Amino acid sequence: MRHQRDDDEGHGLLAALAGVVLIPIFLAVLWIVIVFNVRYRTCVQLENGANLGYEAVFDLSRPYLQPIAVPRLNDGTPILRDKLWSIKITPTSIYGLSLEPVDERGYRFAWRADVGLVLEADNPAEYERLVAEAGHANWDIEINNIGTGALMNRLVDRPGFDVGRCPTSLITW
Repeated sequence: MRHQRDDDEGHGLLAALAGVVLIPIFLAVLWIVIVFNVRYRTCVQLENGANLGYEAVFDLSRPYLQPIAVPRLNDGTPILRDKLWSIKITPTSIYGLSLEPVDERGYRFAWRADVGLVLEADNPAEYERLVAEAGHANWDIEINNIGTGALMNRLVDRPGFDVGRCPTSLITW
């Protein structure tokens, strides 16, 4: 009988040690999920019918699981899933340059709600027309070339923009 009691004490000690180790890990993971969920579900509504928001709450393909900001439709669907540079936003359109290499220069795009996404490489005439009709861009922000994340951060702090929580995927990769 003494042997049975020693086994029970050993299992109890292992369970206590597992609890001491697993509870702090669980609390740390829970804290990360809550912080990421609050931060990366934020979006800025735009006049042109789109919004600037994050692609997902967690991006398994990026360092530290941090997602990138992208232009999105109101249902949370990204218009483009690539890192954008030199993004221009007008009351009717979004256009700019992606850093993702289709060729050595990346690719240029334009989006308007009634037309959809147009890539310069696929339809140069339509791309040029959309950019020409777009009008004044980026609300007199003094930086000429700005990425989506930096632009979103500036718009969040500006008065007059509807900043809120939007539908966002939990995970992408």
